[in-house]
Amino acid sequence: MLMMTHLVITLLIIHILRLDENEAFIALTFGVLIDLDHLFGYYSYLSIEGASGAVSPDQMLASEVQWKSMLHSTVALFVVAPLSLLFRYMIPLVVWGVHISMDYVQEAYLGITSMTEMALLAAGMVLMVHIRFRDFRNVEPAGSAGEFALWEAKSIVGMFTSILPDRVRQLGKAQTV
Repeated sequence: MLMMTHLVITLLIIHILRLDENEAFIALTFGVLIDLDHLFGYYSYLSIEGASGAVSPDQMLASEVQWKSMLHSTVALFVVAPLSLLFRYMIPLVVWGVHISMDYVQEAYLGITSMTEMALLAAGMVLMVHIRFRDFRNVEPAGSAGEFALWEAKSIVGMFTSILPDRVRQLGKAQTV
């Protein structure tokens, strides 16, 4: 499935299970970021086919390039499951299992970028907005859609600025004074 579909479904899992920041990072790693292995396949594809086929999905799909790593096979269960058990933490196993299941359904039944996947993506996005709006309404019961958009934007900016080192944040404050 598309990385965006994996992202939306993983974000839904994060919100439904009310995972904290550390748990969310692990969920995103095993639910979405394992798709970064496709970049290695893309590099191999470009070295074989050249830049002329870089934007041709049909040519890419017809290529013999290995697009997926071991993390996309059932063999990875022998890595992910022991790690989950060792750390007494099932989130990696759950989100990895969801990711692999989604990919299997796509390959076996739906095809690449099918209408069903687009519907799943749209439904996931609608559900995500609904969950976030419900959370907003718990804080601001009379809040409007515009206030919700501002609240969400501040939440996203706050998430990214919280991961910056303290020194970088202090430089930003010193310049705005």
